Amino acid sequence: MNPKLLVVAAGYPTETSFAGAFHRDQFRLVAESGFDVTVVVPTPWVPPVLGRLRRSAGAYAAAPMRQVDGAVTILRPRYVTVPRETRWFFPDLTQYLSVRALGLPRPDIIQGFYGYPPGAVARRLALAWRVPYFVGLLGDDVNLYPAQRARTRRVLTAVARDAAFAFANGPTLAATATQVTQVPVHNLPIGVAAERFSNLPARREARAALGLPDDKVLALYVGSLLPAKGTAELADALGRLAETNIVGVAVGDGPLRDRFCQEKNALWLGSRPANEVALAMAAADFLVHPSHSEGLPIAVLEAAFARLPIIITDARGCIDLGRDGRAVLVPVNDPAALASAMRQAADDPAAMTSRAQTMFDHVQEHYSLKTNTQRLISLYREQLAGRGQR
Repeated sequence: MNPKLLVVAAGYPTETSFAGAFHRDQFRLVAESGFDVTVVVPTPWVPPVLGRLRRSAGAYAAAPMRQVDGAVTILRPRYVTVPRETRWFFPDLTQYLSVRALGLPRPDIIQGFYGYPPGAVARRLALAWRVPYFVGLLGDDVNLYPAQRARTRRVLTAVARDAAFAFANGPTLAATATQVTQVPVHNLPIGVAAERFSNLPARREARAALGLPDDKVLALYVGSLLPAKGTAELADALGRLAETNIVGVAVGDGPLRDRFCQEKNALWLGSRPANEVALAMAAADFLVHPSHSEGLPIAVLEAAFARLPIIITDARGCIDLGRDGRAVLVPVNDPAALASAMRQAADDPAAMTSRAQTMFDHVQEHYSLKTNTQRLISLYREQLAGRGQR
């Protein structure tokens, strides 16, 4: 029989949501390798009235309880929560109860993605079933939540300590997690499916497909339009470049959408599926990623595999990719420096192309989804073999 892997995650894509796309790509490969994969995504329960009034709440309500993606089964049990749950509530407990209520069969191994809350759920399930678990740390679970609450830090430490293997999505995040928990956390990024970017159309063709201007320098941003992602600084930088040939193009949505769209040289494309994100990268002249902090920015990895030059901040997580001349580095929360970097990128495309090649070589070696998923599969099999299972 194939070994049973239960994954506890914070997201998995649906027809209307792209959250957790990296989980889909990764666990399709795990299923192809011979594991029976079930992904559980605890999802907030939303009262019907609230679901009609708020778009974000409506998205939770609309998410299917059960989904089949090839050989992967996805379940979304509902749980009770409150706003800002990681700061004020106990989502690790309520999510655990919602998963236990599913009555799932005992798995052979469990994988939690995000150390908190999903990793804490994975730990409780593993203790109840007496099976090993792995935990992958992805960003806010290390950089943000432990500083908000002493209890969260204690829980995260227990999650890392008791895991058969604890790993993080990048070297800086692994080092930070080790410091926070005092437990060795390994560097094993999820990576990106490079094949998505191997046959992109020419720039002019991509622009025509997306309705983008052919006579402008396009600075692409991909991600949520949030303060922590540097959206306000990006808008400010575009304002400083209003009289130039540079146009900012945003793929994504969020509370700062209106702020971004106020600039006359800003174009907003909304949220787009993965194939259209790749198309936008083919259309752009360079990617701008002004985030304040990251675990590992997937959009930047994707741009790297698309050979798109990159401007990025020197924030945690970002600098893992941007150092050593692979990208143009600017300080966090510095719109003037960001504008200057964008102007220089537009003026010297040859230098940016050289950086993009250096970045491409780096991500091919360290951030291939296939290679890193195979490493994870091998670790699963080693753990099972040690317990007398194939």
